[in-house]
Amino acid sequence: MLRGLRDGHLNAALWIQLSPKVMAGLTFEELCRYAVCVAVHPAHPLARTRKVGLEQIANERLIALTLADYPEHHAWIADLFAPLNRPPQNVEEHDSATSLMAAVEAGRGVALVSQRFDCLAGPRLKIRPLQPAPPSLVVGIAHRKDDNSPTTAHFVAAAKRAK
Repeated sequence: MLRGLRDGHLNAALWIQLSPKVMAGLTFEELCRYAVCVAVHPAHPLARTRKVGLEQIANERLIALTLADYPEHHAWIADLFAPLNRPPQNVEEHDSATSLMAAVEAGRGVALVSQRFDCLAGPRLKIRPLQPAPPSLVVGIAHRKDDNSPTTAHFVAAAKRAK
């Protein structure tokens, strides 16, 4: 999506906020915030807890999105675990939220997700909040700063109303 915005193939994109350096030349407008949670198989020991700490996740097999398609996801995970001075055990990468969900459902590991992931997962997974709570995931709409088209303006306005 970032490439599409930069080369003009996309007028706007919905995504999780990226670093200001990556967003050069783009405008990002926040729509909502979601807590960071862990998704686990219903039979996983962490499914019986109310809250999960990062230390507990660091001991688990972590399932993530692919580095090639989602480099910001891996940077976010690294930043999240930096205070522990030990990286998580990344064991699998998946190219979509649905394939990530299927891997967790199969019991191959746990995944860091937003609290809204529960809408997609339903009873197939248990979603538990992290404590202490790390910074929320900020979801918004991005567009080129130099895009003054009415279509983009209408789309951005519609996204803001729909939030």
